[in-house]
Amino acid sequence: MSECASCAAPVRPEWKFCVYCGEPTSADATRPAPLVAPRTNPVAIIAIALAAITGAPALIFGHVAIQQIKETGERGLLMARIATVLGYVWLVVWGIVLYSLLTDGR
Repeated sequence: MSECASCAAPVRPEWKFCVYCGEPTSADATRPAPLVAPRTNPVAIIAIALAAITGAPALIFGHVAIQQIKETGERGLLMARIATVLGYVWLVVWGIVLYSLLTDGR
């Protein structure tokens, strides 16, 4: 058994990297490129923030975010869908409140 040049730990010949420190044990060992997660759609973030506060703008921003996410493959589809549903809920609530105010509770 050979030793790691970095940490002096015992290394098996079939290992390409030291299991203790992660350093390459042979010249042909190459590290894969790190995975980069796609960014979250900023319009989806705005939509969910608006859904927490008010209704109609969350609808608009939610639908725009869903369309952008489908085209670009960004993250945030669930956020955009939740914002859209909450926007519809807010729209119904505001409709009931407005109807109640206009009919004076009759």
